[in-house]
Amino acid sequence: MLSRVTSRAAAALVALVMLVGVPLHADAFGAGSSVSRNAQAKHIPAPQSYFGFAMGTTGKLAGFDKIKQYFRLVADRSDRVTYQVADKTTMGNDYPVLFVSSPRNLRNLDQIVRDNQRLAEPRGISEQEARRLSERSKPVYLLEGTLHSTEVGNTQALVDIVHRFATEDSDYTETVLDNAVLMVIPSGNPDGQHLVVDHFNKTAGTEYNRVYPDLYHKYVGHDDNRDWFMFTQREIRTRVRLEQAYRPVVGHYMHQAGTTGPRLWTPPYDEPLGSGVDPITLQSATSQGQQAARALTAEGKKGVGTDDAYGIFWNADVMGFSTFLGTSLFLTEIASARDLAYPYTSPDGRPLGSQNRSMRMLQPYDKNSWTLEQIVAYAKTAAYAGIENVAKNPESWLFNNLYQTNRNGAALPDVEPGTPHAYVIPAGQRDPFAVLEMMRIFEFGRAEIEQARAPFTAGGKTYAAGSYVLRTRQPLGRWIDQLLKIDKYPEQAARKCGQCPLIMPYSETTDNLGLLLGVDVDPVEQAFTASLQRVHRVLPQPVRMPAEPRGAYLVAPESYGVAHVLSRLQKAAVPTFRSAEKFEAAGRTFAPGTVVVPPTAAARQALQGVSADTGLQVHGSDELPKVDGFTLKQGTKVGLIRGANNMPGGWMTWMFDHYGIDYKVVSADDYGDLAGKYDTIVLADGVSRNTIVNGLDPAKNPPEFRWARGVGEEGWTRLADYVSGGGNLVAIGSAAETARQLLKLPIENAAPSDPAKLNAPGALLRATYDPEVPAAWGMPESGAVWFNRDAAYKLTGDGQVASRYPGEGDLLVSGYAAGTETLNGLANVATFEVGKGHATVAGSEITFRSWPRQTWPIVVNSIYQGPSKPGRSGETDERN
Repeated sequence: MLSRVTSRAAAALVALVMLVGVPLHADAFGAGSSVSRNAQAKHIPAPQSYFGFAMGTTGKLAGFDKIKQYFRLVADRSDRVTYQVADKTTMGNDYPVLFVSSPRNLRNLDQIVRDNQRLAEPRGISEQEARRLSERSKPVYLLEGTLHSTEVGNTQALVDIVHRFATEDSDYTETVLDNAVLMVIPSGNPDGQHLVVDHFNKTAGTEYNRVYPDLYHKYVGHDDNRDWFMFTQREIRTRVRLEQAYRPVVGHYMHQAGTTGPRLWTPPYDEPLGSGVDPITLQSATSQGQQAARALTAEGKKGVGTDDAYGIFWNADVMGFSTFLGTSLFLTEIASARDLAYPYTSPDGRPLGSQNRSMRMLQPYDKNSWTLEQIVAYAKTAAYAGIENVAKNPESWLFNNLYQTNRNGAALPDVEPGTPHAYVIPAGQRDPFAVLEMMRIFEFGRAEIEQARAPFTAGGKTYAAGSYVLRTRQPLGRWIDQLLKIDKYPEQAARKCGQCPLIMPYSETTDNLGLLLGVDVDPVEQAFTASLQRVHRVLPQPVRMPAEPRGAYLVAPESYGVAHVLSRLQKAAVPTFRSAEKFEAAGRTFAPGTVVVPPTAAARQALQGVSADTGLQVHGSDELPKVDGFTLKQGTKVGLIRGANNMPGGWMTWMFDHYGIDYKVVSADDYGDLAGKYDTIVLADGVSRNTIVNGLDPAKNPPEFRWARGVGEEGWTRLADYVSGGGNLVAIGSAAETARQLLKLPIENAAPSDPAKLNAPGALLRATYDPEVPAAWGMPESGAVWFNRDAAYKLTGDGQVASRYPGEGDLLVSGYAAGTETLNGLANVATFEVGKGHATVAGSEITFRSWPRQTWPIVVNSIYQGPSKPGRSGETDERN
């Protein structure tokens, strides 16, 4: 527990974890946390004294280890600061969080949290009681730096910010400390801070590039702020748990942008506006931005821009989960320096940024250079202004952001006419694992989930017992509606004027969870009666293993959870066969792609475990089905070509790890013996010919990055020879064009590149599948596929089309798309025989950020089927 903390406070911290419901990591309030009493500010060294340089000094960056040591020291010596380890990161580093406030507020933090939690649950509390609690409690103000790890100036600035509040006695600091609690996350991605800043410091005085050349998050790199509804990454889940526990009224997320835009961008935000955000939180964010701009201007800090840079309030993936809790998202984007910490100077000598004086930039920046010192100074001014705005109006922030917004959510159909009363997820779906994963997302977000005890009728349709119900009349009603409604882009509203160009959102145009996972979801407009029970823990569908059969165990292929089935059978070295045709067995019909395994003890153990985890039914047949198909190669070795700093490749590594697929990232050293090392090689989206041939320059990067160096024309030819010699290649998204070039595949991209003819910037489109083609085993005959300005193909020679776009009509399912008729009849997924080997290409990025799970079987099928051996079930594969 926190050192020198009273037993009362210790009990309160335990109670806090219980309030959250989803416990933080065991280290959250454990060893290493510290708080001390009655320390004198003079015993706290200034940052310049402790680090040997002032924060923002050109060419100097404080390492994260030393920053953590400094924050521990401050907490040990100040009764205004506590330091905690909220979790461990993906790579095992500490995820620290600091609380900064008056000694009285820190002693009463448990009560503050209870009051704020109560305000955020508005049902059963009167407005009078809510105002009383708002007067008694204190708002929590979240400050987070360097979620994007090359945006280094903000964490450096937070060192100064914490030091100021820990040591300064002034009217300003007294007001802030008495009236608010600062929750400081020094880095939203501690792993990246270590990677980027340690690399910068290690390469000082060398010829190597100073900027870290690879992903600065193990899996997702810069996409670590694109995970706000799937919650796949550990650091994102940690921050969400903190937000759920402490309910900040403001989340000040401190970012940096490019070198040539505004010196600092701040709200108000740009179009478009979705229905998923409460107007109170957005108006409050605007007020934060205006206060920051006012303070910066008053201090002579020019180049402050607003409005037309960030339209992030359309989808949950960018606006963030905290928005739905009542937190006002206060984003600042500060221009970056050269090589992280060196002055950037415009090459033409002109002032940096737009010189057009307008309502969006009242005072253009008039210098031609920009420094790390300025980054830190602008960051501090914006933070101090935002904090003061809340500290001077604590009661109104608590009442409006916590009570009012959540009360609006609890009455959402009345507040937002046209919102369904509920969404029903029918029982008995084709993919129970997809239902499980979807409901666990809502469980993690702490939505109120109900399940039917008995059949019921709603919206004129009858639903079976076991169906899930998500009512929108609850504090998180907006979040539920955001993720489950069909997105229809507001074309008229997303324009500055009637004839102005349509504004596209900063990110994608849909985040429909049901469509992405392949789960049927029914909106029900009117209230209905049903026998429902509250679900506090989402469990897999109950399944029972069959009695040990004499013939075979069978697993149908319709679930994308079949990836877990295949990977566990591979790990257990169980011989595995997949049918290539439909057949009857065990009293039902099995589709092509059905998994057939012998009734051994090892098979039963593996299947029993995966069935219990996923809810997938294992069947038993006393007769071995006599069908044509393929025997999978045991111990299939998978290689992934991703190149350096390739985010789609990073997401692919997460998917492989998540589903237990045995893989390695292909190194440049492997090209001498690709066939000996890999049975299948996957090209991630974004991998181009240049990635493979040129890669990273070894002369400009340390030896640990030699794996990503270019392999030249010889390596390019060896990759082609690997496939034609019997290897298996799977190419996703833009890498399909790379595969076409490499193998001279008989395909031609027929999707228009002109946005005037086709504009689909991250939408779900209609697609058809041929489940008899191995790549599409288990897929429905039709479904939604992710499309983001991708390729679509005409075949000019032999090949099998596993998926294509329907031959007529508008293809849009959810989001925004224009001109989709240009895709009618074109192929998306196709497979080819290349010499003795195989190639499968998917023109659209069917693995985009792990979102479109429904299409994940295409990748898994292709990985394992390529190296397999054709035959009939029961035949022996000599390789096994």
